[in-house]
Order: sequence, then C-alpha cells, then structure tokens
Amino acid sequence: MRTDHSLYRAYVYPLAIFMGFSIVLGVGGGSLEWDHPEAAWWQRAPEMWLYPLQTLVCGWWLWKVRHEIQWDWNVRACSLGAVFGLLGIGLWLVPYFAGWVSNEGGGFEPERIFGAGSAAVPVEYALRFARAALVVPLAEELFWRGFLMRWCVNRDFPQNVPIGTHSWTAWSVSTLAFMLIHNPVDYAGAFCYGSLTYFLVVKTGRLTPAIVMHAVANAIMGTCAITCKLPHLW
Repeated sequence: MRTDHSLYRAYVYPLAIFMGFSIVLGVGGGSLEWDHPEAAWWQRAPEMWLYPLQTLVCGWWLWKVRHEIQWDWNVRACSLGAVFGLLGIGLWLVPYFAGWVSNEGGGFEPERIFGAGSAAVPVEYALRFARAALVVPLAEELFWRGFLMRWCVNRDFPQNVPIGTHSWTAWSVSTLAFMLIHNPVDYAGAFCYGSLTYFLVVKTGRLTPAIVMHAVANAIMGTCAITCKLPHLW
C-alpha cells in the first residue's frame, strides 16, 4: 500500500507514542509499583512520573512534526468548536453529576502522594492540564479525525482525501474506536462526543475546530475533577 510517510509521522505517530505510555502503565504498572511504607514516591505511584514523561515526549514529537500538519485555523469555525466542546463534555458529565455513576474510587490525586503542601503538587497538576488540554486534543484529533476518517474513505491514499469528507464508514469506525479506548462507564458519553466531533469536522471541513473542541472539553473536565473532588474523571 502506497502512503505518504509524513501523514503517518504527523497524524498517526503522536497517538501511537501516547498510547505506548498508557499501555506501559496499564499492563506493566503493577510491576512498577511498590506499595510499601518505605518506598519512594516514584515507586508507590509510577503514574506520577509516567504521565508527565508521556506529556513531555508526546509534546516534543508534536512540536517536531508541526510543519507537517495541515493547520486550518479559522476564528468562526474554532469558536463553533468551543461551543461543541461545552455541549460534548456536558453530555459526558451528566451521569456523574446525576449520580448514575459512582463517584468513589481512585484517580489523579498528587496530594495523596506528596502531601497537600508539597511544591510537587502544582507541578503535577500543571503537567496534567497540559496533557489533557494540549497533548491529548492534538494527538487524538490528528489521528481520529485527521487520519482515520480519511483512511476509511481511501485506504490507499488517505492523504488525498479532503478533511471532513463524509462516509458512514468513516463515522462508525472513527466514533466507535474513539469510544472503545475509554472506560466502559464512559461509552455513552464518548459515543455522543465522538459523533458531535465527526459532525463538526464534516460541517466545517476543518480539523482545528475539533482540536479546540477537545481542548475546551478536557479543560472543563479537569477543572471539574479538581473543584468538585472527582479525581477519577481524569
């Protein structure tokens, strides 16, 4: 299959790098963790250094390939993306605030590891927000809507497919794949969110509104996780 290598470098590799770190934590996290009173913080909570490393490495790659990305900024379209972000995350969070989903459980709580007064806490939160509102929107939207949608239309030459080209296969594959990488409890919200993002990209014929939508949604989610004491949201 003939492909444009730069398309893969810019639109596929960022999410591959990101998911690689997530797989290491998800599959090998148990072997990295040592839950012992004498263990150092990096042994008791490997996510506290793996997530920042994931953010920095993936962010570095995105910066490296920035000139290979088809940027299509437009104020009106990106403003629409921000509105869709509010709507999408609102639908996603309904089960949590309605009490349909248990708000008990683990999550991102650096205070528990370092202590509330530690200087490491704001650093961890800053990197977590950078991950959620910058790296994730770029890495995911470049792949789901910038590559996968186009690949579903033309598997041989996805680089020749205009962004936002509609096909029911593109909608179903990109939306269901996006849904399935999230936790089962979030499937309904992820399906609705993915469908809204697909509609936005098709409607505008641009990718950057989807990136803005994702950034706004994740920023709101992170804010809710902290202010409403729902660390398991992210």
